[in-house]
Amino acid sequence: MSLRGRQNSTTRPLQTASFLVVRVGLSYLALPATGVRGVLTSEEAGHEQTVTESGSVYHQVDLARQLSIVADLSGPEMRTVLYSTGRSQGAMAVEQVVGLIDVEPNGCLPLPAQFRGDERNWFGGMMLHQDQLVLILNPSWALGELSSAESAPRGQIEQPKRATPVAIGESC
Repeated sequence: MSLRGRQNSTTRPLQTASFLVVRVGLSYLALPATGVRGVLTSEEAGHEQTVTESGSVYHQVDLARQLSIVADLSGPEMRTVLYSTGRSQGAMAVEQVVGLIDVEPNGCLPLPAQFRGDERNWFGGMMLHQDQLVLILNPSWALGELSSAESAPRGQIEQPKRATPVAIGESC
C-alpha cells in the first residue's frame, strides 16, 4: 500500500495447470487437461473394446483394474474420458467426472516418501480439491506406454518416461 492509500502491485501472470478431476471408486484422480479429447456417457461410448470418436480410435483402459480399485462403473454418473498423449489414445471409464480445475503452482505437492516403488511411475504428484486428496495421474503409464516400452525387444528399448515428480511450489 502506498502512502496515499492506493495499492501498488506488480502483477505477474501466474502459470496455472489445468486438470480434469475424476473419481474411480473412492479415489480422486487428476488428468492433465491438455490430453482430454472428450467425455462420453456410457450410451455414447458403447460396450466395444475401442471407442471411435471424430475419426480417432481409443482403446479401452481399465483404470480401476490397473490401480486395484473397486469401482462401480454402472452408475448414472459413469463417464468415459477420451485421452491422448500424442503417442497413445485411450478411453478411460470413471465413476464420476468431478470437473475441470486450474491449479496454481503452489497447489501441487510432491508424493510423500511412502511412495517408493512403481507407484512413482503411476502418479506425478498430488493436490487438494474441495477437501479431497487428488492424485495426479501419469497418462503415459495409464495408457500403457511405460509397460510397452519396458517389454520391447532388447536394442529397441526406449527409456520409459517416469512421471516428473512435483516439488512444492512447482508448476504441475
